Amino acid sequence: MTTLDLQEIDDADVKKILFAQSLTSEVKKWFKGLPSNSILDLTQFHDTFLRRWEVKKNPIQILAEYETIKRAPSEIVQDYCIRFNNIYNSIPTAIQPPPGLALIKFPDGFDPNMSYQLRERNHVTLEEM
Repeated sequence: MTTLDLQEIDDADVKKILFAQSLTSEVKKWFKGLPSNSILDLTQFHDTFLRRWEVKKNPIQILAEYETIKRAPSEIVQDYCIRFNNIYNSIPTAIQPPPGLALIKFPDGFDPNMSYQLRERNHVTLEEM
């Protein structure tokens, strides 16, 4: 049994407290202005926070970012994959390129040798690639 168990504090409570303590300036003022007991769990806290503070991008801006995405020289492959997927998945479905085109686009972010190797493998899905 841990100290948290003895005080009936669960991991989610700790995460909420730590997140709230990390807030500063205008965000902290916003948080302190929320009604008491208006956030009941970590998921609701996350959703409420993003609804208020997430930077909303223009769909055309997201599409342009997708079209020009490249792996940074010091960026590890996993981070590039995550960044590519985040950008691709944030494109509104009405203008999102189909998965087959994303499969063609993905290797373009790498150097020519890596791009060639990825294309040679003839992956069927982006997840496989």
